[in-house]
Amino acid sequence: MSLVDVTRDVRLAGAVCLTQPPNDAVEALRGRLRAHITMLAEPAEEYGRSLSGEWYGQHVLTCVASARKAAAGVEPGIRIDEELLLLAEFIKTLLMYTGRKPRHSA
Repeated sequence: MSLVDVTRDVRLAGAVCLTQPPNDAVEALRGRLRAHITMLAEPAEEYGRSLSGEWYGQHVLTCVASARKAAAGVEPGIRIDEELLLLAEFIKTLLMYTGRKPRHSA
């Protein structure tokens, strides 16, 4: 998946809240959003681990864990539009973390 694909899906998730696309299209989008999180989680986690000992590093790791939980779909009772927006927001955050260079201690 390219960054263009990821960005398109994040924008599409926002648009779904304004329209009523066919259910299979929503399910396909949800699957792609979950896959994007899975793809981005490891490099984001690597960035968080590179900040060991810093409060921000723990914040990054907590965010990655929350994103993985959301991608696993373990939140019962959440509406589909809320879930898509939640997944999209996690993707934006993980993209920000993956754009950072890990710090390696000497």
